[in-house]
Amino acid sequence: MTLFDPSPKSSSKDLFGRDKELHELVDHVGNRRWVVLLGPRRIGKTSLARCALSKVHGKHVIIDAREENELARALTLSLGQSSRLSGLQVGGGVAPVSASLGITRDFIQTSLGRLLDASGKMIILIDEAQWLRNPRGVSMLLAHIYDYHYDKVTMIITGSAVGVMKSILEPSSKSPFYGRAVTTMEIARWSPSTSLSFLNSGCKESHVRYDEGDLSRVVDRLDGIPGWLTLYGYFYSTAPESSDKAMKKTINEASKIVRDELENISGMYLGWKRQLMILKELSKGPKGFSEIASDLELNHTTLSANLEMLHRLRYVSKQTDGDYSIIDPLVSEYLVKQKRS
Repeated sequence: MTLFDPSPKSSSKDLFGRDKELHELVDHVGNRRWVVLLGPRRIGKTSLARCALSKVHGKHVIIDAREENELARALTLSLGQSSRLSGLQVGGGVAPVSASLGITRDFIQTSLGRLLDASGKMIILIDEAQWLRNPRGVSMLLAHIYDYHYDKVTMIITGSAVGVMKSILEPSSKSPFYGRAVTTMEIARWSPSTSLSFLNSGCKESHVRYDEGDLSRVVDRLDGIPGWLTLYGYFYSTAPESSDKAMKKTINEASKIVRDELENISGMYLGWKRQLMILKELSKGPKGFSEIASDLELNHTTLSANLEMLHRLRYVSKQTDGDYSIIDPLVSEYLVKQKRS
């Protein structure tokens, strides 16, 4: 796999600019700690987690919550495949591992335990966990694994701190997961120097000529988001016509990706219409709290709650000067185009 391959990396030799984070994550997993990876979209959480799995000896399974958002079913399918079981005991009968399953006490205490016992020691990666349904049920399931199978199971969980993720990171005293220890790692964007080094290395690896000034302008525009830098590199290396044409292709593809993401989120979170309105306001540029409140005619309590949700979704960050800004520059560009159309 090349540096400019847009697919998630699964080998540490293909992972760029994350040596420190990879070493830290491998150390946590090697010491059997449960780890949560947080960060904006396209920051490289999935690649980091998969590369860590390749560095740690032992069996592992990967659950992508974007493809299967019912954790009971996802675990059943993954563990069933891993342990090569053709069926499992559910509610007194035998059901195929492809059966639709809910998170019930019976499932957790009997069927899940049987699967985990049959699977042996392993690492379970739950990717983009914010898409999982039923936060309380997921908390109950994870709490059971933590309490009764900690010696066999180590968890890596990636996502943004909303929904299920919030119930794991900040469980209330009534939550089934309350009192369980997890280690949190926040994955940040690349620095300009790392971004430029990545593009330089990728171009050399792909044997394409490049102009240092062009690459510097790309770094300025994509602002340390590895996913977008990789996409640009892919377009430039596969059809090296000009940097501007590769950037245009990157923006066009990014617009489709961002549009689909925002549409998916709109059906998942209450209040998204107001949060999208705030994002559109911030797409004009960084703004302070009072300025946002005044421009959108929102009271401070409402604005604070919605900014907090946008922060948890890793769309917005608060700068050192107190202003709020959109983390991903191509999300801003997409929203600006939407306002013009």
